[in-house]
Amino acid sequence: MANLTRKRLTREKLPESVIEKWNFQVLDEGFVPFPKRLLRCLGSVFNEDGGIERLAVVLAVADYRRPNLIHPPSVEYLAFIAGLPVERFRLRLAELHQQKLVTIAGSDDELEVGIDGLLKLIQERTND
Repeated sequence: MANLTRKRLTREKLPESVIEKWNFQVLDEGFVPFPKRLLRCLGSVFNEDGGIERLAVVLAVADYRRPNLIHPPSVEYLAFIAGLPVERFRLRLAELHQQKLVTIAGSDDELEVGIDGLLKLIQERTND
């Protein structure tokens, strides 16, 4: 695996409301928004063996998503962000694809992952 690193943020770049919830030492690499609806159904969506790793895959994908994305991420980079070996990342991504929670296109160097299936499931499970 390449020597990948995350840029460090300055305290000024983080909203105070976020620093209040966590602390700057934990947030210095950034953060991923975590929807409360996902929190409410987390146990039922990621309850099987490997669920925490599948959640890490989803959060790594969410971390990379942004408007006007010029270059899709590599599998290696997403695995690094998820804290997983590349092969384990691929396995968990394939499981999410089998569950129809994500769609996958592209190559290992330019991976495109859609999360529409997961978003739909979250909405269904929390539509009360």
